[in-house]
Amino acid sequence: MNTRPRRSIILELVQVVQFTDITPHMRRIIVRSDELIGVEGLMPGIHLKLLLPQPGQEKPILPTFDANGQPLPPPEEGLPAVRTYTVRSFEPITGELAIDFVLHGDEGPASAWATQVAVGNYLGVALRPGISYREADWYLLAGDQTALPAISAILELLPATAKGLAFIEIPDESEEQELEFDADIQVRWLHRNGVEAGKSEVLHEAIHTATIPNGRTETRFIWVATEVLAAKQIRDYLRIKHQLANHELHVAAYWKLGMSEEAYHELRHREAEQ
Repeated sequence: MNTRPRRSIILELVQVVQFTDITPHMRRIIVRSDELIGVEGLMPGIHLKLLLPQPGQEKPILPTFDANGQPLPPPEEGLPAVRTYTVRSFEPITGELAIDFVLHGDEGPASAWATQVAVGNYLGVALRPGISYREADWYLLAGDQTALPAISAILELLPATAKGLAFIEIPDESEEQELEFDADIQVRWLHRNGVEAGKSEVLHEAIHTATIPNGRTETRFIWVATEVLAAKQIRDYLRIKHQLANHELHVAAYWKLGMSEEAYHELRHREAEQ
């Protein structure tokens, strides 16, 4: 059992032990570390940061911690590439963590790393303990392919008494997955069929046609994650049309069309400062 002092951030070097292709463009990679055995807070569906080694590095250079448990960044030279992903599943007994990657060639460091992955490869993981959903009677879970790992994880966590809908936007029928869960959730796969990610209206249209309870007779929770502009449009529609309170709605912008994750985060920081 892990006996180190509890930190607000879990940061570990992990090693690939297994990988398998779930669909033609979705690869599940399982990593593990003895240091993750017994760790609490790694709830499926929450975000984590991947720290990827630079070309030529066997292992990424990870931040260290000061005496107060705060992370100190590594030297500027050799900084790892950082990308945001989702805890697909976690086994505290073995310290094994599963992460699903959308494969799109060498367009980004995470996809390139996952495409070329081999058992024994290293990467770093960093995250804060948290929860991936709120308890409710009725759910709407919606997102594009980048949100599929989180939606799948949440579906598996929901009790059999939960009801609702799940809308999942994917390129085409070949990317549908066999999802097993106990909740009474109707899953609808939305195919873009050649339309570029971030430019399709299928997710927005599905949400517009959904029958969402008014919240007076049963509690509700709506979880959405997709491209930034689509996320804003969906959030504004849901707030106005269905009069949702803050605790009933979680909308996340996972990515921005035409921007890398670094550029998008830099833009968000500039906007926050202004």
